[in-house]
Amino acid sequence: MHLRSSLLPARALVLLALPLLGCGEKPAPAPAASAAVSAASPPPPVAPTASAAEPAPMVSALPAREIAGAAQILVAYSGAELASKTVTRTKDAAKKRAAEALAKITKDKMPFEEAAKKYSDDPGSKDLGGAIGNFEKNAMPEAFSKATFAMKVGDISEVVETPRGFHIIKRTK
Repeated sequence: MHLRSSLLPARALVLLALPLLGCGEKPAPAPAASAAVSAASPPPPVAPTASAAEPAPMVSALPAREIAGAAQILVAYSGAELASKTVTRTKDAAKKRAAEALAKITKDKMPFEEAAKKYSDDPGSKDLGGAIGNFEKNAMPEAFSKATFAMKVGDISEVVETPRGFHIIKRTK
C-alpha cells in the first residue's frame, strides 16, 4: 500500500507536465484511488514533438509592449489634477509660463534639464532635470502619451495640455 501511494503523486506530476512539454495530446486523467496500480508498470509513453535541442517556439497572444522614456516640464495651475495646494496660478498664467519655458529652450538654447529645474512644478522630476523614466504607451494621460510616442528620441514637444497642467516633453527613449 505504501508503494502504491508514493507512485500516484509522481504519475500525476508527469501527466500534469505533458502540456508544458509540448505534447499535442490531452493527458489521461489521473487514476482513481481505488484503481489498481502496479509498482512495475511505467507511465504511458509520450511522443515528443520537438527534440531537446530544438524547443518548441513560443507564440505570444499578447501584443508587443510599447515603451518610451521621457523628461518633462509640468506647469500646473490651481485646480489641476494632482496639483499641490501651493500652486495658486490660474490656468492662463500656467499656459503663459509653459510657453515661456519652451521659448527659453528653443530660442535661447537653455538646456532642457535647466529649464525643468526652473519652471517645473513636478516635485518628483524637477530636481532630476525633468526625468520621469520609461513608461508604457497608455500609462500617462492620453495627450501626454500621444505626444511622446509621436516624437523621435531627443525631440522636444510643443506645449501639451493634460488635466494635470501644461507639459513640455523631451523624448529620451
